[in-house]
Amino acid sequence: MLETPIAFMAMESPLSFMAGAKEAAEEEEVRTLGLVIFDLDGTLIDSEANHYESDRILLSRRGITFSREDKKAFVGKDIVEMVRRIKANYDLDDDVMALVDEKNALYRKIALANTRMYPTIKPLLEGLADRKVPMAVATGSNAFIASEILESFGVRPYFTQIVSSSEVRRGKPAPDIFLEAARRMNATPDETVVFEDTRYGVEAALEAGMHCVALPGPGEDASLPVFSRAGFLVPGGPDMLDTIELFHWLDNLF
Repeated sequence: MLETPIAFMAMESPLSFMAGAKEAAEEEEVRTLGLVIFDLDGTLIDSEANHYESDRILLSRRGITFSREDKKAFVGKDIVEMVRRIKANYDLDDDVMALVDEKNALYRKIALANTRMYPTIKPLLEGLADRKVPMAVATGSNAFIASEILESFGVRPYFTQIVSSSEVRRGKPAPDIFLEAARRMNATPDETVVFEDTRYGVEAALEAGMHCVALPGPGEDASLPVFSRAGFLVPGGPDMLDTIELFHWLDNLF
């Protein structure tokens, strides 16, 4: 009587199993925080009053009264688009870029004498620097003026790049400015976190495929759906930011 052969399964050796596990671990993507991009106005600095005053003077020189309520219609846009809308709304004869230059000159003079950096920002920048996280600024304002303002607070060295909306084809809510900042910093969107205070900025960050910290201030409606899409929401703006809670969120994210 013949015995039925017993089938044996080939077993992987311990050494080959360990080698395979090592290769799998090496192939597994490790997510890291590769870049933080900050908006400037309303995010790093409290500049709403300064921008309003420069716009008010610009229009008063042309016999036009401009109220704070009027200003709300132009918040969140880059400076060229904002001036273009002001020109159209008030039927100004001036060239758009001439108005931009005049607005910038007015704003620079006011801002260098009267700008507040949010008190939560310096500890945030220090904490990111301690973690060796690269940082950049993406602003709708003039890059040279932005650099001067940051220098006046002693925080300019934290930022490797300052990108202005004038350097890209489309302003916020298009994602161009954030994508350009990431390109210059050799970072991918999925490893980038953007800090923004306006609906247009948050929309631009999300459209770029980046993580977003939304800091809608008193001039923004924090209940808008676009803000709820941000990964980290701080109603009340940068003054209300809890940096400990934020770093905990970042640690869980990456």
